[in-house]
Amino acid sequence: MERLLNPITLVLVGLIIAFTNLLPQISLTHDVAFFIILPPILFQGGMHLNAAFLKQDWKSIMLLAVPGVVISALVVGYPLSYFWHIPLNYALLFGALISPTDPVSVLAIMKKVNSPERLRTILEAESLFNDGTGVVLFIVFLSMIQNHQPLNLGRALFQFLTVTGGGILIGGLCGYLIDRLLKTINNKLLGIALTAALAFGTPLIAESLHLSGIIAVVAAGILIGADQLSYMSSSNKERIKSFWNVLDLIMNTIIFLLIGLQLQVIGKNNFSEFKGLILIGIVSVLISRILIVYPIISICNKFSKPMIPLAWNHILFWGGLRGTIPIILMLQLPEFQHRQLFLAATFSIVLFSIIIQGLSIEPLLKKLNINS
Repeated sequence: MERLLNPITLVLVGLIIAFTNLLPQISLTHDVAFFIILPPILFQGGMHLNAAFLKQDWKSIMLLAVPGVVISALVVGYPLSYFWHIPLNYALLFGALISPTDPVSVLAIMKKVNSPERLRTILEAESLFNDGTGVVLFIVFLSMIQNHQPLNLGRALFQFLTVTGGGILIGGLCGYLIDRLLKTINNKLLGIALTAALAFGTPLIAESLHLSGIIAVVAAGILIGADQLSYMSSSNKERIKSFWNVLDLIMNTIIFLLIGLQLQVIGKNNFSEFKGLILIGIVSVLISRILIVYPIISICNKFSKPMIPLAWNHILFWGGLRGTIPIILMLQLPEFQHRQLFLAATFSIVLFSIIIQGLSIEPLLKKLNINS
């Protein structure tokens, strides 16, 4: 259990600081998160995915990450429109921002539990890819609300394919170019500099072209990690991996502290006012996850071998954590009628996910007798 406490403890420390007002109000802005904090975490996560398992289970991963998120947004949105008494387009907007599992939380928790590498790869890869889906859906629904447009599924699908497909293309191209450069050198400092330029530069290029920076940096990381820098000397390869492990630790420390600190920005009074609606939101998110994981894995098991064990489905369901990106997206929304409810619900779902689900993953693995 102690191995699980690092990210969860950081969130709790942030909450304590927020409650006691020990620091001035610190807001987690879009630019700081998307261009400084998230790129090294996502790049390192993509670089360390097991290529063999990624190839073996790509169908399950992509079904969970793309149509799974779209269906989840609808499954969350339609009931909340009724129970929260809000317009459907706003409910779908909330469904889009809360449906994708969060790569920061999933990667941080799964690194600290004793689970099979194939299972970790499926859960981590899904979380790395489905954030792109969630962000694009969020932008589509927000644009329709701001422009007073009716829901147009055809236009939304075209925009999604353009933004995500373009992100994969940019990430793959940047990763390929840097990979070619790395093969011509054997200098540890230059190797670190090139991978850093790739991680921080790729999302900037993608976003400047109105494509998914998240998807782009993940694709770049996967491409670099595909051959595990095998063309480098052992010492240089270890130095580069050590650099990214340290940077990943630093950025994770910052992001989880900031999650707790967002209580200063969101405020403490809304939670008691909306507690019933928040509970409905948590239940809706969990139900949507159930309705996605079990049918998708069941379908994939009919066409893929080896099958994914039923017990793993329970971990894929309960380990689908929410975290950083929903809070970032939520805080960037302009003032509107339902903003306080959205803020309180998003923050509560994230806290439930990281603390309650995060702490119980390892006991669940033991209960299901799932070992690495």
